[in-house]
Amino acid sequence: MVDRQDSAQARGEHREGGFTLIEVLVAVALVALSLAIVAPNLHGLVPSARLDGSGKKILSWLQTIRSEARIQAKRMEMEFDLDKARYRIIWPPEERLTSDQIVYRDDEVADESKDWIDLETDVVFAGAGDPSTGLVEKGLYRVSYDEYGATADQVLILSLASDPDFVWSMAIRGLTGKVDTMKSESGERVFPDRVSEGAFR
Repeated sequence: MVDRQDSAQARGEHREGGFTLIEVLVAVALVALSLAIVAPNLHGLVPSARLDGSGKKILSWLQTIRSEARIQAKRMEMEFDLDKARYRIIWPPEERLTSDQIVYRDDEVADESKDWIDLETDVVFAGAGDPSTGLVEKGLYRVSYDEYGATADQVLILSLASDPDFVWSMAIRGLTGKVDTMKSESGERVFPDRVSEGAFR
C-alpha cells in the first residue's frame, strides 16, 4: 500500500514539472486544425489579398498564353471586360469549336479557360491601355501576342470597388514579355509610357 502511494506521489510530482507527450500532441493538433479552418478564409476577408489573388491569376494567364503563342507559332489573345470585371482567353480559330461540336457531360463545359473568368469579389478593372490609345476604363480590351510572343507595351490596372485607393498595376513589356507590377494604397497608377521598348510596334 505504501509503495502505491509513493509511486502515485512520484507521478504527481513529475506531472507538476511539465506536460505529457499526449497533451502536447493534442495541443499541436488543435492549433493545426484551427489554422486549417481559418487560413483559407483569411484570403476572402482581407481586401488586399483578393486584389493580389486576381492580379496573380492574370499574370499567370499572360505568361501562359505568351508561351503558347511562341510554342505553337500562333496568335494568342486575352480579352478583358472592363465593365463586368472578367476576362477570357481567345484561342486560335482552329482551336475554337462551335457549341454543337462540343460534347458535354452533365451540362458541364469541357474547358473552363474558354469561358469568362470573374475577378474576385470587390475587385474591378480600373483601366487598361497602351501608348498609342492611352488608358481606357470601359468596354472590352485585348492583349494580343503574335507568333513570336511579342506584343505592344501595355498596362492593366486593378482596384477595389469598395476602396479605389488600393491599386494593382501591371505594365507588360512587349518584346521581353516581362510584366512589372506595382501595388499602391494611395491610388497611384502606372500609365502607358509613350517611349518604351514596344512603343513603335
